[in-house]
Amino acid sequence: MPDTLAGAQARVLALNSDDLPFVYTTAAEGILAHWKYADQKWVMFLGAGSFSADYTLTVTLTEADHEWNFREAVETTSATLGADGLHSEHTRFKGRQKSFHFDAGAALFAKTTNRQGARSGNTYGYTFSTDEVKEPLITALRQAGWQPKHQGLIGRVFGG
Repeated sequence: MPDTLAGAQARVLALNSDDLPFVYTTAAEGILAHWKYADQKWVMFLGAGSFSADYTLTVTLTEADHEWNFREAVETTSATLGADGLHSEHTRFKGRQKSFHFDAGAALFAKTTNRQGARSGNTYGYTFSTDEVKEPLITALRQAGWQPKHQGLIGRVFGG
């Protein structure tokens, strides 16, 4: 017999650890996973820059059917100041995704912040994979007796 909504949420919350760069919390509709996977600033000879990025996974749990559905969003902000002026960019993407990112750089001074605190030095960077957030959560929900929501073609394509 599948776990209740509260039981499924408890299984996912039990995955939280200070060793993980993201956190699972409960939400009215189910579960929310949040990962600020990039928060870095750097200074070079001819300029400076910053980059931050957040990933949010909203999991809607339908207790009547013991099914889940994902909604994903990524938000990034970057700014650079150099000889050619100030440039900034802010992007937001909502929709189904499977991604992996790696970024690294060297500078005169750099600062990277994550859940373990701030690290300063001459290098900066981050790694990010949606699988790191999704796979343990999916395993916990399956162990709770829950299944992914069956969607039509439009829902699968557009994350509905």
